[in-house]
Amino acid sequence: MDKIAIISLFLIFFSVITIILGIIKIHTYPGKVAEQRCHPQKDAIDATSVMGLIIFPLWMLALIWAYSGAVIGNLYEPPAQDDADDGAADPAPLSEQGER
Repeated sequence: MDKIAIISLFLIFFSVITIILGIIKIHTYPGKVAEQRCHPQKDAIDATSVMGLIIFPLWMLALIWAYSGAVIGNLYEPPAQDDADDGAADPAPLSEQGER
């Protein structure tokens, strides 16, 4: 092989690897956004964005989902608050407040 063929082959391989790595970086972006924003369903967003490699609208859905903060389904329950520390957090029922 002459030098031109070797350089051309190297440039082709370099271009293919760069394109593949760029596609992977772009398709994992919604998962990274969800992780930075502490989204409760970041794993589901990450899986949806990777499935977007096959069906592109799923990637767009994952990106919107990551930025919106929406929780889909009943998979997330807010953390329980400790009411013992805050005595004023739970007001007394109307029957115990007295009449006005």
